[in-house]
Amino acid sequence: MGKDEDIALVKRVKAGDKDAFGKLVQKYKQQIYFVAYRMTNSHADADDISQEAFIKAYESIGSFKEKSSFSTWIYRIIVNMTINHLKKIGRKQTFALDENISIENNSDPGEIEEQRQLHEEITKAIGSLPLKQRMVVELAILEGLPHREIANILGCPEKTISWRLFQARKNLKEKLVYI
Repeated sequence: MGKDEDIALVKRVKAGDKDAFGKLVQKYKQQIYFVAYRMTNSHADADDISQEAFIKAYESIGSFKEKSSFSTWIYRIIVNMTINHLKKIGRKQTFALDENISIENNSDPGEIEEQRQLHEEITKAIGSLPLKQRMVVELAILEGLPHREIANILGCPEKTISWRLFQARKNLKEKLVYI
């Protein structure tokens, strides 16, 4: 299902077709959940925020102008809602990579522990980045979104995204130099 199919579904939702919105939720629910999870490092918060994001999207679908893709629009909603949630509860933002590290069954136990420690160090290093850099790392590196789409999501110029990513990589290299 590509951008054109998303736009067709959005038009159906605007016309009152609730099932069409369900298809959009099915398509994006996992991605949206993991954006919230990586920012909060809490499954419960990620569940709540991602559900709220879809409710907000449904309630405000009439304001979606179809100039950008639906995915850009829903990413913007989840990012903003997660940031607002973290500010509201007064907790410093944490950052988590995917929990599942692929480890072969016949891996050496020492290698498994080494991989877990590496995962933990990378997670900690990303979590220590300034908020704007963390957001770009999340969307560009972990979600694989292009700079142009990230610029649309975060509402800033594409060059700013490139600069933030450059700075984040520089900071991560300094923090992870011994790994």
